[in-house]
Amino acid sequence: MKTTISLLFFALIASATFAQAKLSLKIIQNGAAVTPMNGEYELKKAPFAVEFTFDANAYDGVFVNADFIDNVYKIGDKAPLPDLQDIPFKIAKEDNFNPNKQIAVAGDSWAFWFYNKANNEWRFDRDIKTVDANTVTAIRTIEQVYFPVKEKIVKMSEVNEPMYLFFLVTNPYNQRGVVREQYRQRMKLNFK
Repeated sequence: MKTTISLLFFALIASATFAQAKLSLKIIQNGAAVTPMNGEYELKKAPFAVEFTFDANAYDGVFVNADFIDNVYKIGDKAPLPDLQDIPFKIAKEDNFNPNKQIAVAGDSWAFWFYNKANNEWRFDRDIKTVDANTVTAIRTIEQVYFPVKEKIVKMSEVNEPMYLFFLVTNPYNQRGVVREQYRQRMKLNFK
């Protein structure tokens, strides 16, 4: 009986700890976080950054869909994602440490911005900040938009239409099997 109670107590503590794992996404421009108004971010036509703070033991990265068409964005905050199980197989190839300071825009493709300290491999900028024993802050600087299908690059100063971002965090790769959504955040970026 004591063993059963102890196991239940441990499971409760473990699930509460997992549920409280740190995770946040912010848009940064000119060194300051941009506050959304009515769910939209007003940005200058200039470089910006996505700041991702997360518990590196609980999450291995974030899937990112970027587009100038709102197909994925309009799914909303609660509706199930079509083809959720296929998202890990729709990843666009990106370079380690974000040397080109860009974001790939391809309607049905996703990027996977991950952090793997053990292998010295990640899709964020080179400098990763340690917040505490498990939490890190990774920044992805965006100076240009890359269209992989056309192999075309557009500087942020030339972007004239809204960009729709959809961020998705799932169970870690080593626990995958069935992909389970753990977090999503949508952002509409307007450039002036």
